[in-house]
Amino acid sequence: MTQMEAELGALRAAAAERLSAADGVDAVEAIRHDLLGRSGRLTALMKNLGLAPAGERPALGRLANEVRTEVQGAIDGRLAELRAGDLDERLAAEELDMSAPARSIRVGHLHPVQTLMRDLRQVFHAFGFEVFEGPEIETDAYNFELLNIPPDHPSRDLWDTLYVAEPGSIEAGDSRPAADGTILRTHTSPVQLRAMQALDAPIRVITPGRCFRYEAVDASHAFEFFQVEGLVVDRDTSLADLKGMLEEIARALYGRDVRTRFRPGYYPFTEPSVAFDIGCLVCGGDGCPACKRTGWMTILGAGMVHPVVLRNGGFDPDEFQGYAFGMGPDRMTMLRHGVSDIRLFFSADVRFGSQFAEGR
Repeated sequence: MTQMEAELGALRAAAAERLSAADGVDAVEAIRHDLLGRSGRLTALMKNLGLAPAGERPALGRLANEVRTEVQGAIDGRLAELRAGDLDERLAAEELDMSAPARSIRVGHLHPVQTLMRDLRQVFHAFGFEVFEGPEIETDAYNFELLNIPPDHPSRDLWDTLYVAEPGSIEAGDSRPAADGTILRTHTSPVQLRAMQALDAPIRVITPGRCFRYEAVDASHAFEFFQVEGLVVDRDTSLADLKGMLEEIARALYGRDVRTRFRPGYYPFTEPSVAFDIGCLVCGGDGCPACKRTGWMTILGAGMVHPVVLRNGGFDPDEFQGYAFGMGPDRMTMLRHGVSDIRLFFSADVRFGSQFAEGR
């Protein structure tokens, strides 16, 4: 055996041993570079074949090619093994257990008062009503005077009004109401007047919205609250129509067994006026803070539209009649869910709000 044959055999054995011990792709690539690279050991031996005696060159050439092919195949095979192992490990690490329960998706929902207002719109839509909205910042004229409440009218004491300050008066240390009578509306009744001025008879509208009053906050009162008012103007309307419709509204919201009652009331923009009560659903009629220990809760006031208001809205009271009503969705929501304190609706407590998921 010649020296070159011995070197080729030793290189073949060393390559097999090193490849079996290689534990990564980088290690195998290092072996490839060491043996088959431009300056590799096997490459150098093959370059020296020309120095062998002429009679030995053919056999040495065949042996060198055989070793090169074997080493190249062994390297490729080891790389394939290692890469397959890496893939198996990665797939095992990324394996998903399809039988495991999925992560729950938290779905938001409406505030319970907004849910009730949505339900009210749907119920009144069945009675042929449309939604008519107006501004939250009103003028004294629309909020009071055009509704038959002049400046010296004693009924103004019923509304604790929040007035917008005269520009510059606060900075001057002399805060006073704006000269143009700008206020935060105390009820949505001004929208009824705007509806009469904008629409032709017959009119059937509801006016949902937010209102503001300067009053103490307790279990049944808040300085910011919602109202839904309704207005019907036509040539043939009566208090009987109003009574029948409101009783159906109460049954639609609280069930067929809900107790209702009409009692005389006073509102300057309706004549005659009535208060509409339902049996307190918080205490079942026994008396509680929510119903002021009476067993009844007033959910709305109503009546026939006053002739002065009809005239201010552009209708002749000798030809047209109408009825109007206004309800408090906040208190109605308290009744629906048995909530004893209206302040809970504005507490921003997620635990409280999450109980009303039906408002999705």
